[in-house]
Amino acid sequence: MMKRLVLWDVDGTLLSTDGIAANAMRTALRQLVGPEVRIERTSYAGKTDWQIVRDSLPSLDEATIQARLREFIALYVAELTAQREALIARSTVFAGVMAALSALTDYAYQAPLTGNVAAAARIKLECTGLLPWLDVEAGAYGDDHFDRLALPPIAARRAESRYRRAFTPAEVVIIGDTPRDIACGKAFGARTVAVATGPFSLAELADHRPDSLLPDLSNTDAVLAAVLG
Repeated sequence: MMKRLVLWDVDGTLLSTDGIAANAMRTALRQLVGPEVRIERTSYAGKTDWQIVRDSLPSLDEATIQARLREFIALYVAELTAQREALIARSTVFAGVMAALSALTDYAYQAPLTGNVAAAARIKLECTGLLPWLDVEAGAYGDDHFDRLALPPIAARRAESRYRRAFTPAEVVIIGDTPRDIACGKAFGARTVAVATGPFSLAELADHRPDSLLPDLSNTDAVLAAVLG
């Protein structure tokens, strides 16, 4: 059987940073724009970091946001790096995650598909011991595009380059905890697996009709069945 490409969301699906990353992002935004510019409070769930910057700074036009995105990323990553010990101490890997990642190695290549910018995703995965399980070079991130729906084709192209084989949408599985994860998978034609370990309930996720829906990842057999169909 040809291996599939399983693309994992990070925050709310694999792990929680106990608010550390969100606080680091707000600190970086304030450092970016100074004390005078209003920063809007906005939900981060399911959004790319690029979109979060756009939504948090509505007074700045898109050209300015894009021009200063690298500056924001540098500030954000510096703040996360300064919080590294706290991330290691306070971050949580959700129940069943390690077992699920291990069980899927025989059936799939695994990579992140996350709204995190690439450098932030790497830090979070390093600090929680998950980095060895995921091929970050085959993933797609919140600094690749502001729209999460644009990320699956990017990951598929990178995986094709890494593994020297093409992945049709039917061979791709996207696992996440928000309606946006489901939407980006459906837009690409991938199989979608939703888990209710983030801010959305099983009922709320069910409304978006994922191919499979799990309360969490604690049942490895159920995870395998959900991913492999």
